[in-house]
Amino acid sequence: MLFNSFDYVLFFPLVFALYWAVPFRAQQALLLVASYLFYGWWGFFEPKLSGWEKVLPLVLLAVSTIFTHVCAKAVYALPEESRRRRIWFWIGVAANIGMLGYFKYRGFFLENVNALGAQFGWTTTPVVMQFILPAGISFYTFQGLSYLIDVDGGSQKPAEKVWDFALFHAFFPQLVAGPIERSRNLLPQLTAPRTLTPEQLWSGLQLIIIGYVKKVAIADAIAPMTREAFSNPASQTGVGLMLALYLFALQIYGDFSGYSDIARGCARLLGVNLMVNFRQPYFARNITEFWERWHISLSTWLRDYVFVPLCRQFRGKKWLNFNLFLTMLISGIWHGASWNFVMWGVVLGLMLVAHKLWSGPKASKHPHRPKNAREWLVQVSGMVLTFHCVCLTLIFVKTASLAHAWAFITGIFRGGAIAPDIMALWYVVFYGLVVLFLDFPCWWRDRELPVADTASPWRRGVTYGGLLLLLAFLGEMEGVSFVYFQF
Repeated sequence: MLFNSFDYVLFFPLVFALYWAVPFRAQQALLLVASYLFYGWWGFFEPKLSGWEKVLPLVLLAVSTIFTHVCAKAVYALPEESRRRRIWFWIGVAANIGMLGYFKYRGFFLENVNALGAQFGWTTTPVVMQFILPAGISFYTFQGLSYLIDVDGGSQKPAEKVWDFALFHAFFPQLVAGPIERSRNLLPQLTAPRTLTPEQLWSGLQLIIIGYVKKVAIADAIAPMTREAFSNPASQTGVGLMLALYLFALQIYGDFSGYSDIARGCARLLGVNLMVNFRQPYFARNITEFWERWHISLSTWLRDYVFVPLCRQFRGKKWLNFNLFLTMLISGIWHGASWNFVMWGVVLGLMLVAHKLWSGPKASKHPHRPKNAREWLVQVSGMVLTFHCVCLTLIFVKTASLAHAWAFITGIFRGGAIAPDIMALWYVVFYGLVVLFLDFPCWWRDRELPVADTASPWRRGVTYGGLLLLLAFLGEMEGVSFVYFQF
């Protein structure tokens, strides 16, 4: 079920009303049923699926939940040095990674094996390359893995009851596109009685409005122009391609951060606080800071469960940049089963390593807020450079192959401009100003929402009334899938 569909517009208010009308135990059952209904809805009504494929996503989610819960309980019950404990731990890891690998990477693996065999003149049996990719499998797999690793490390006790863990693993607001929650944050909230304060209600509604504006009024409105430009770079001018790249940067940010905002807003209306997943990333002044502001739940996951263990294995400053590069390469592979995403991880890894080498130990330190013209110049220059570096990597995300990506890059340097490019320029300016309107107050004041809690009622009314008008005039609830939905 998509957030931007009429199904969800009916589904969530019904769940919300029933949820606060029943006692805690009934709330738990209702949330679990609603989460599985929300997830199963996609499979049952996805036209590309037929027969057993319609129920397969639900089955995989249930299998992942049971395996992870059973293995975590077994790991926790056994002595730390026990060989059986290691076996149970690796069974849980293998079950999750194996399931993700099979459904997400099998086609990519077989395609490359066949291509390699053809180079040596080997005859290979043709295989079907298209496989169902269950929605959100990358997200709930990583969430289950972090839970299992935390239990094994002693920082988390396993859930007593399987349905408590099942609710943590399938909590519908963040199930299919994050944030990737840690058990120490989400699990205690889901196993204890919850309340809804006026502050939670108001902030949750604000997040939902902002999320829908980002997705429906920004990302979906931009999508047709980027689709046309990226599908055939040869037909575009250099200026047109550059403007399309700017638009795609706004589109993917509006799409992905919009999902996170709606998820966090809906969860807050249910008395649950999810972690912040985006913190005005296009205000980042270097590539290191960008990854501290973009998809924070993934970047912190990679830091804690990939980069830090690598640093323990390969110790010393001489290995630091290698560990950082390898972490970003793994991030690229996680994002998609294609050489484009491998290259995306490689380019990002090289950028991060170059910044670390340039800045030294202060690479991750955020510059203070500018106070004079010189500081403004330095920091705005850093923002512009970082934004263009990010745009370069996004070419690999949007294009279908490395050849396609190269054609797009070379097309930018072809130069030239035509009259339709003026319309694209207006789109960049208009939607860029909307994003600036939403994000600048949050960045400048270091807060969650563009309007402060202490703001006067008229200021709140004007701000959110304007956003609702923008949503009404520019947005269409057409159920356009989120970029990270089937991921």
